[in-house]
Amino acid sequence: MKVGKLVAAGMLTLALAGCGGAPAAQPADDAAASSTEDATATEPATFGHDQYGNVGEGTAYFSCDEGTTEDGGIPHMAVNPQKLHAQVSVVTEGIPVDRTTYVFVDGDQVLAEPMENGVHALDLTDGQLSDGEHSVEVVQFSDNKTSGTVTFYRVGRYFVG
Repeated sequence: MKVGKLVAAGMLTLALAGCGGAPAAQPADDAAASSTEDATATEPATFGHDQYGNVGEGTAYFSCDEGTTEDGGIPHMAVNPQKLHAQVSVVTEGIPVDRTTYVFVDGDQVLAEPMENGVHALDLTDGQLSDGEHSVEVVQFSDNKTSGTVTFYRVGRYFVG
C-alpha cells in the first residue's frame, strides 16, 4: 500500500514538473511572426491597463444610473442576479473621430468602432457584472489596430455588489 502511494506521489511530481520549463520558442523569422499576428487579429483583443496613464487629448468616461467615472468616481452598481445584463454608457468628448475607438471591460475587448463625440451605449453581461471592482478602458491606436501604439487612453472603474 505504501509503495502504491509513493508511486502515485512520484507520478504527480513528474506531471507537475512537466508544466513548468522553458518559455515557448519565439518565431525565428518575420513571416512566422506576421502569421502569428494575423491569426490573433481575428480574436477579440485583451488589454492591460497597468502600463498606461492618461494618453492623448480629450475625455472619455463610463456612465450608469448610479454615477460616472468622470473626475475619478467609482459608481457602485446594484445588479439583479437573475438578470445579469445592464446597459450603460461610454461618453467621449474631444477625442479623434477619425480613428477606431476600442472599449475594453476587464481587459476584454467589447467594442471597436469609429465613435463620434457623444454618448455610446455599452451592454454589460455575465462576468462584467459579477461582484467586485471592474475596469472600463477607452483606447485608440496609431494604426487603428490593437498592435499599434496607444494614442488615446482613459480608464474608469465601477463596482458591483
